[in-house]
Amino acid sequence: MVFASARKKVTPLALTILRVVVGLVMVAHGWQKAMGFQDWQGSVASLGIPFPDIAAGLSVAAELGGGLGLVLGALTPLAALGIFINMLIAIGYVHLGRGLFAAQGGWEFPLTIAVVALYYVFRGAGPLSVDALVERARKRPERERVEPPPVRRPAETTA
Repeated sequence: MVFASARKKVTPLALTILRVVVGLVMVAHGWQKAMGFQDWQGSVASLGIPFPDIAAGLSVAAELGGGLGLVLGALTPLAALGIFINMLIAIGYVHLGRGLFAAQGGWEFPLTIAVVALYYVFRGAGPLSVDALVERARKRPERERVEPPPVRRPAETTA
């Protein structure tokens, strides 16, 4: 009984740490590709991926933008979906024929990232996130919402 109570309290923090760490890893990968974008475009073209210029840009957007979305917990299902799709493409075009292990260029790393991303596609960011802040603000009763002061216009002068 005590373990279940402790687990219930710690789970949101643990899932937040997982989300942030995976997000940071994806931001780092996306940043690396963005900084060497022409080289990245050439690599994508050499892999035989259709429309390599577009695909290279989408890959950077998925990794950099999706990673940032995971770090902040903002638009999390969309951010995670971009990462999930990007990892499936990486597995299919780069890693699949190289076996499981990352040391041989295998698919263990992108598969792990894809599965974590898929979890956040369906689960959302959790309570420690921008998404949760927005949701709480949206659900707050009207009387608790802070209304901006009325706009005062200068009085019209009559001549």
